[in-house]
Amino acid sequence: MLNALSISIKIVVFLFLFTFLFSVALEESKAELITSLKSGLMAKSLLINFILLPLTGIILTWIFHLSAEISSGFLTVASAPGGLLSLHFARVAKGNLRYAIGLVFLLSILSIIVTPLLIHLIFPGIVVVNLPIFSVIGLLSLLVLPPLLLGQMVRYYLRGITPILQKIASFSSIALFITFTILTSTLRDLDAEILDWNGIAAIIAFILAAWGISWWLSGADMESRKVLAIATSMRN
Repeated sequence: MLNALSISIKIVVFLFLFTFLFSVALEESKAELITSLKSGLMAKSLLINFILLPLTGIILTWIFHLSAEISSGFLTVASAPGGLLSLHFARVAKGNLRYAIGLVFLLSILSIIVTPLLIHLIFPGIVVVNLPIFSVIGLLSLLVLPPLLLGQMVRYYLRGITPILQKIASFSSIALFITFTILTSTLRDLDAEILDWNGIAAIIAFILAAWGISWWLSGADMESRKVLAIATSMRN
C-alpha cells in the first residue's frame, strides 16, 4: 500500500506508527507485550485471518455472482490481513493495545509469505511475484521495534516524566491519524458503477462476516474482542 502513496503521506504514516507505538510502550511493560504474542487467542486470530476469512471471501463471490475481474481483487483483499492503521481504531475502541500491536505485527509479517500462497491456490494461473521477504520483514521491524524499545527505556529510566510523554505521544498519534485521513481522502473514491450492486453488497457482507466471526471466536474478554474484530475487518 505504501508504495502507491506520496512521500508526505508516507512520512505521516511513519510518524503515526512511531508515536502510537511509543505511547503504548510507555504504558505497558516488555513482559506484557511479549506475553500477548504467546496467547491462545493469537493462534486463533491467525486461523481466522488466514483460513476462515479467505474461505468466506470465496463463498461470497459465489453467492453474489461476482465477475472474474471483481472476484480477483475481492479475493486478494480477503487474503491480505494486516492493516497497520487498525491500531488507531483499537485505541479509540479502548481495546487491548498489547494484543493489538502483537496481532497487527504478526499479520503484517506473515501476510508477506502466506498471502501470495493463498492467491496462487485460489488463482492457479496467476504467477506469484517473488517478494524480497527478508527486506520487507526488516522494514516492518524497523517501523515497530525502535519506538517500542525507546518507550520501554523511557519508562524504566525516566519514570517521573513518563505520564506526560505518554499523553503527548497519544495526542500526537491521533492528530497524525486525522492528517492521514485528510491527505488520503481523495484516494478512496469507490466506483459504484464498476462494482455494481453485487460488488458493494459482497464488500459489506465480508466486513460484517469478519466482525461476526472474530467476535464469536475471540472469547469473553471484551477488549480483545474489539481488537480482533477491528483488525480482521481492516485488510491491507
